[in-house]
Amino acid sequence: MVKNKLFAILLCVITLLCGVLSAVPVSAQTYTVAQVQSLCDGIVAYNGYHSAQDFIDGTLTDNAGTMSEFYILALSQSGDHDFSRYENALLSYLDDHSVASATSREKYALALAAVGSTDRYITDTADEAIGGMGMMSLVFGLHLLNNGYTSRLYSTDGLLSEILSREMDEGGWAVMGSWGDVDVTAMTLQALAPHYGGRGDVTDAIDRAITWLSERQLDSGGFKTMGTENCESAAQVVMALSALGIDPQVDGRFIKNGTSVMEAMLDYRLSNGGFSHTGSDGNATATVEVFCALTAYRRMRYGQSGFYLLDHVNHSSPSDKGAGGSGHSGGSQSGGDSGSRGNAPSNRSDSGSGGADNSGDSHVEYDSSGNRIITINGQRFIESTNAAGEKVTVNVSETEGRPRETRVFSDEHGDFQSGATEDTALHAASADESGSGGYKPYAILGVVAVAGGVCAVLYLLKKRNKKHYIAVAVIAAAGILFILLTNFESAEEHYQPQEAEGDFTATLSIRCDTIKDLEKKNNMVPDNCIILDTTEFTASSGDTVYDVLQNAVRSYRILIDNRGSDGAAYIAGIDGLYEFDYGDLSGWMYRVNGDFPDVGCQSYTVREGDKIEWLYTTNIGKDLV
Repeated sequence: MVKNKLFAILLCVITLLCGVLSAVPVSAQTYTVAQVQSLCDGIVAYNGYHSAQDFIDGTLTDNAGTMSEFYILALSQSGDHDFSRYENALLSYLDDHSVASATSREKYALALAAVGSTDRYITDTADEAIGGMGMMSLVFGLHLLNNGYTSRLYSTDGLLSEILSREMDEGGWAVMGSWGDVDVTAMTLQALAPHYGGRGDVTDAIDRAITWLSERQLDSGGFKTMGTENCESAAQVVMALSALGIDPQVDGRFIKNGTSVMEAMLDYRLSNGGFSHTGSDGNATATVEVFCALTAYRRMRYGQSGFYLLDHVNHSSPSDKGAGGSGHSGGSQSGGDSGSRGNAPSNRSDSGSGGADNSGDSHVEYDSSGNRIITINGQRFIESTNAAGEKVTVNVSETEGRPRETRVFSDEHGDFQSGATEDTALHAASADESGSGGYKPYAILGVVAVAGGVCAVLYLLKKRNKKHYIAVAVIAAAGILFILLTNFESAEEHYQPQEAEGDFTATLSIRCDTIKDLEKKNNMVPDNCIILDTTEFTASSGDTVYDVLQNAVRSYRILIDNRGSDGAAYIAGIDGLYEFDYGDLSGWMYRVNGDFPDVGCQSYTVREGDKIEWLYTTNIGKDLV
């Protein structure tokens, strides 16, 4: 009896303690500067290098102008390195390419400034590009002015006023629409940060934006853009707070449910040192943005200047070392508001260096647009780079430019490996099957036959213990269940038109009119820029825009590249035309009944009569009418 009472009292005390402890706010996990540096080292290792200098002289130099610039900015702010090879490579790239995008020009100018270049490309860009493509060209232009460059287009005060004038009524900044965007607001704060405490209106705008961001932080500690929580949005907020001297690990405004924005960002880290966008797969954009965010945070902790206040700017007389003057830099586009997409650049490579390479049965050449063309045993492939950093080539040997096969080129092994992904529906199963799942009865009979044969052998060997036969039956049942629950299909099966079943109809079209007058990056784009004209499809209650798109691409044999996660589709490419093929602000957007929804395509429910348009933009939607 006494023991029971003691046990009851002890249980009550434990329960009370648990209640008290649960009521105490949980502090966010914090990372030391040494741990942050270790994470940066892990990202360098993720890219295949043991030292930052080797990374600079290797991949970053080889890909100057296509995927290296933000890594270069971060490494230039992380210590003393030799960037001479990279600088020469980037200037060579700029000599060979006409860059029309104002924000792309500003990115290259900042990268050159970061490595101490005195090439006049930097000053020409400041004079010609600021404001040429709307909001983000103003933001990156302010970064140039913050580093001591001048512009004939704007004074620093004038540019600050222009940016402040674009603040949304409800707070924050965006490149389109009337609602603020987390990424754009955070990136704008990074440019405004050096002026905090100076002009009163700038200081007030920054304070409002900090409050605005805090209010939009999710319960997970992270942030979302375009309806999807993602790593890059958290990284941009970390960079903004670090630029303002606010520690994102300890400031209570950016800790939700015990999780800081810093911790939320680092939750996307993979075991190999890289980072994912939304799910479990490595993503080049997420990885480089976290690298920049960690660099910005480390500089803040060391009392150094913000990420974009460059350490190695050289204001000596401009030289014509490489991309000499505006004659090589390309013209900036005027008018139209544009900016950073909800996902930052995925750093796809869309060109290569000149020349040819002959090895074995393969031949490598480059077309007039800089696209790498590889011929293997008489078949031609156009090369690009996917989010994992692999060189993806699409076979364009067939008529009408329709891709037949996708292969992945492995730099490590120097050969081509067949690659078939669910997104492109290029399955290895034979195309001769009469229908999807038609193989299943035969497969099940095969399993039964094998199980029967095993039982016969056991019987002949006088292994007549019931356990043996039960084990065979269990294994056979598992095999049959696997067959029933999976569905292997050939490309022909995958692209069969869908049955016209559903509750209503909606129309869908896929167009890229915005590049009609631009130099084509590959020969897969139709001359009329209409990948799919307005077509009616059936849909059922609860179907999303993504469901209708899947129906369309299956019915009309159109390749799409979905780089999102389950429930959060992100269409990076359609029929060989990818985001960032035409500048940092280019990519695919969808519109329903003339409006651009603020949620992902897998979250927008279709209704009867909806007019769905998938449109390619070169200017974050501002060039779409």
